[in-house]
Amino acid sequence: MKVLLIGIGRWGKNHLKALTSLVDELYVVDSDPNQLKVCQEFSIPSDHLSTDYRDFLDRVDGVDVVTPADNHLAICRDCFKKRKDVFVEKPIALTSIEAKEMISQAEEKGVILQVGHIYRYHPASSKIKSLIEDGRVGKVQYSYGHFMGFKRPRTDVGVTQTDAIHYFDLFNYLFNEPPQAVRAIVRHYLNLPLDDTSISVLEYGEKVVFVEAGYMPPEKRRDISIVGDRASLYCDFQKKSLHLYENRHERQGERWVALEGEVNEIPIGPEEPLRQELKAFLDSIRDRSRPLADGRAGYEALKIVEACYESSRSGGRIEIDWKRV
Repeated sequence: MKVLLIGIGRWGKNHLKALTSLVDELYVVDSDPNQLKVCQEFSIPSDHLSTDYRDFLDRVDGVDVVTPADNHLAICRDCFKKRKDVFVEKPIALTSIEAKEMISQAEEKGVILQVGHIYRYHPASSKIKSLIEDGRVGKVQYSYGHFMGFKRPRTDVGVTQTDAIHYFDLFNYLFNEPPQAVRAIVRHYLNLPLDDTSISVLEYGEKVVFVEAGYMPPEKRRDISIVGDRASLYCDFQKKSLHLYENRHERQGERWVALEGEVNEIPIGPEEPLRQELKAFLDSIRDRSRPLADGRAGYEALKIVEACYESSRSGGRIEIDWKRV
């Protein structure tokens, strides 16, 4: 298996480390030649390095795009013309219109398009999904997620499109559908063109999901909770811990009582999510299977982001008619 990695910035370096143990031959490209120096640590031959990805497109089976979102479409266009399978980091594109074009081109050329929605490949996520579908929490009523912590803002997309989008996609995966409507507030406290604080409410039928994202909170949080009428789940993705709380409310006569039950820790596998999603991409190349996080998943998550921005601008609830998008 021969793979081309495009972009070795902050997150791209993690891709570099993972791919060196997964592929037979790795080519690496970055527009900044100074960034390529890190490849020496991984014994990448000098003739496998370049500042122009077009140098290697004819030599590889698949391409891993880890660049700013504003050039995803242009790079993927070139890859699809060469009929190359593509893994592209989230967000799939800068806009949902661009995302639709990418999906259409990939389908036309018969190639794989996988999007880097990494939480679908976290070992806790499949466990949570199974517990929900097995009825362990009962009817899901309310959920929340926090993806926040003090860090440098991105310069290509705002925090809703880079961080909150993780959980937009995750809840789509857990509930097997996208939300019908959203309400959101986004803020630009750093006086930058792109948002740095985001609070969103997603409606999945009667289920309500609250997602908070931001660059300024002092505590780093990557957690979600699923509240059902029989029990609740709480997952801390950083600690790779998942707990099932056998708590429920019950009507007794004229009043409701809160019944606290056992707290059970649910075991989670040790798999590294980034390695798992890249391995899944390579598996899709080999057996031509549809990725778990395909182009449609990337498109739907991005449509939710755009609806959140529209909601924040208008101050109202935005319905998404998925039959028309």
